[in-house]
Amino acid sequence: MSLGRRPFLRRVGAALLASACAPATFPTHARASTPAARAEEIFAAAAARARRRLRRAPIAPSPEVPPELRGISYDLYRQIRFRPERSLWRGEPGHFEAQLFHRGFYYGRDVEVHVHDDASRRLTFDPALFEYPEGLDPARFAGLGFAGLRVHAPLNTPAYRDEVLVFLGATYFRSLGRGQAYGLSGRCLAIDTGLPDRPEEFPEIVALHLVRPRPDDEALHLVAEVRGPSVEGAFHFTLSFEGGLARRRDAGSTLLEIDAEVHLRRPVGALGLAPLTSMFLFGEEAAGRFDDFRPEVHDSDGLVLHAANGERIFRPLRNPPRTTMSSFRLDQPRGFGLVQRDRDFASYQDTESHYERRPSAFVTPLSDFGGGEVRLLEIATRLETDDNIGALFVPDARERRYRYRYRVELGEVPTTDGGAHVVAMRLGRPEATVRPDAHGPADGLFVIDWAGASLEGVDALDARVDVAGGAAHDVRTERVGRTWRLAFRVRAEAPDVELRAFLHRGDRALGETLAYLWQPEGLS
Repeated sequence: MSLGRRPFLRRVGAALLASACAPATFPTHARASTPAARAEEIFAAAAARARRRLRRAPIAPSPEVPPELRGISYDLYRQIRFRPERSLWRGEPGHFEAQLFHRGFYYGRDVEVHVHDDASRRLTFDPALFEYPEGLDPARFAGLGFAGLRVHAPLNTPAYRDEVLVFLGATYFRSLGRGQAYGLSGRCLAIDTGLPDRPEEFPEIVALHLVRPRPDDEALHLVAEVRGPSVEGAFHFTLSFEGGLARRRDAGSTLLEIDAEVHLRRPVGALGLAPLTSMFLFGEEAAGRFDDFRPEVHDSDGLVLHAANGERIFRPLRNPPRTTMSSFRLDQPRGFGLVQRDRDFASYQDTESHYERRPSAFVTPLSDFGGGEVRLLEIATRLETDDNIGALFVPDARERRYRYRYRVELGEVPTTDGGAHVVAMRLGRPEATVRPDAHGPADGLFVIDWAGASLEGVDALDARVDVAGGAAHDVRTERVGRTWRLAFRVRAEAPDVELRAFLHRGDRALGETLAYLWQPEGLS
């Protein structure tokens, strides 16, 4: 698992329970009959605490960790390992286990971890739960506290409980589908992301509540309490698996249903719901950029939007010449997400990172998000260790209280309905190797490949290309194997050129709309 990418945006069992649990911190009255009902009670209590905190001082900084943990390197931090034999619920009937993270590196917040079963108790930190590398003295870390937790379940094989969900740092969480490796992240919420007149605020998870599942449960419930200078909130996560753990298929998505209650202490510039964070260094539009031997380097290659009227939009991601925020009007959205469409190892040639195995994430509102827009933040970077992509929904409504629900699907998420969809987009200068002096930086050649069931058997089609900030010409389409190719030239007349294109037959669109922002000075 890669833990070292967040600072860029941030610079922003039984043995364990017996030895690491303090007295119950919750009342011991009659409990709900199911884990789901119990989690609802805990969520309601956490939301009530959030409301009460509005009358008190905002969150204070967490007590600092010892200096040898503050200045620790990422590689050394990874060597502080939770002992697997001390995992919560290890050796007991059921599908799930949980392990804990040590404070240190960039993860300084002391996160309370509570377990709710027949009783409710807070886990107490004990250095004996961890293995330490040479040079770190566990005796100095007594009472230090935890930085977060991770959940394990038999995702890929019944013989092994894989890591399937992680909470670590600010309000970040990660998950993945079967056969995949960690890539993009989610966050509980985002505040003032990408605004030019103020820094982004990063709320933090201050408490995590695990509800013990029953032996046959294939879902796990967890409640997070979130605090920040401007916000108090509670989030109920329900983790489950497409097709179920007992009915595994070759591929399947991991599902997170999230119930949220958020209270603002003061007005903010922009509240982002269901935010996603990822990395895009370069792709087909600039293969081999930065003198890298790999053709492409990215965790996600596109933003997908599904509008209330049924329109689907695909926006290829960029590592821009300058940091850019793009906005897409999306009232009552059906969904949005960051996806990794290209699943071919040949596109990446990376035997260590395996970018072809990174999960996509698609957000589906389960309550009315109302009017608003999806914002896409693209930050210029030269490092693949930087998470430089952010996507979030910003509602029009300026409230002090927000109550909403949504689902995040992670895996090889289908984001098309069988219609034409973009499978590749390449960008260059026209006739660059034939007449290299005939065209300047303001001249661009776009080549876009489309696939989908709606294109099967089609022997002729048309394309519509709209350009703001320039003009398109020499638009042509042709079949290339099982795909259709759209190629056109653009003459830029402004620093930012907005493109939209789709395939159609007569007055019937054949699939999704491509949207793209071209900033010509980025051509090399």
